[in-house]
Amino acid sequence: MCSAAHAWVGLGRIVYASSSAQLTQWLTELGAPPSPVASLPINEVAPGIQTDGPAPDLAEDVRALHVRFLRDA
Repeated sequence: MCSAAHAWVGLGRIVYASSSAQLTQWLTELGAPPSPVASLPINEVAPGIQTDGPAPDLAEDVRALHVRFLRDA
């Protein structure tokens, strides 16, 4: 997600399903190589923007998408 661009254009509230912390944890557990970019929380990148997330009910579904992506890569 590009929260910086979102904040720059003034779109307002950001709603997201999973966090960068969750993604980092999942990729580590799955043995994926480290990301070439820093994983920063939205509020650190775009302070003052209202955020809603992550969505706990979607966590396993989102993780499964990453598992499938890495398996098929």
